[in-house]
Amino acid sequence: MALIFASGGGRLGNQILNLIHLIALSEEYNIKILKLNDSFLTSKDKALMYGIDLKKVNWQINNYSIDNCFKYKILQKIFIRFLHIYFCISLKAKSYKIGSENNYPKFILGKQLKNGFSIKKLIKEAEIYNVVISGWGLRDWELVNKNKKKIITHLTRGIKNFLKDKTFPGNDYLLVHIRRTDFLEISEYKDLNFNDEIWFKSILKLCQNKFINSVVIFSDSNISINLINNLKDQHINVVIPDSKGKSIFLKLFFSYISHANSVICNCSSLVLSASFLFHENVYLPSRQKDYQKVFIEDAHISYPANLNWN
Repeated sequence: MALIFASGGGRLGNQILNLIHLIALSEEYNIKILKLNDSFLTSKDKALMYGIDLKKVNWQINNYSIDNCFKYKILQKIFIRFLHIYFCISLKAKSYKIGSENNYPKFILGKQLKNGFSIKKLIKEAEIYNVVISGWGLRDWELVNKNKKKIITHLTRGIKNFLKDKTFPGNDYLLVHIRRTDFLEISEYKDLNFNDEIWFKSILKLCQNKFINSVVIFSDSNISINLINNLKDQHINVVIPDSKGKSIFLKLFFSYISHANSVICNCSSLVLSASFLFHENVYLPSRQKDYQKVFIEDAHISYPANLNWN
């Protein structure tokens, strides 16, 4: 019997977060756990799904083109729905969806598990039946922190091909990640959105306190010329990597964040997932203080980081 995680939604950072918890569950319980391919993490063997196994990395970050990715997403959605239908009508299987309705794909057949459901009960069912689950919220932070070193080792092996690019000599730079685009459209994320003045204040103070005079800035939107010039006026060297293309971006991003002295961000799941591997804490801009320090192991209960890391 097996527990199959079919769909968790979101981009690469969210998929890594799902994987973090699946690895923790696999390590704690003697149960077979499978994860269905998504648009970001796929089976190394080109199968439809891969086993979660600490001893072996069965997954990879895919490099599909945009066109192939679109076609793949359509086929994936169809397959997930048929999988849940089959598990619903089978006498030896169970189908579940977790979280609120906006956190799992529409038209999924299965019993809804609300927040606070018992993971242990779910695991016991998967020892008797094949269980498929889709949605957002399969979490056990206690197990993640318990097995953190093992999870980090496993995930680092999985992304090793994205850690080859050279960065600055040493690690005397601050990595800055400014997530805007969709964050600006989510009203619940208002405390994760900061204007350029606040970003400048927090970046500058962090550089001063850590005696850093170089920053590397990544963003999913155009970076303000005023922000760049204001930092340069304070004798801060500003680097904006040329990261066009998914594969190039990931190689640069993982390489830079793995070597950075510190990270300041507004808590995109990709930054927090990568920081989980390479840093004990991250920093957030702050309206009230110079900046806010958040320890990764507490990010899921630290506001406002927990708005997007939960």
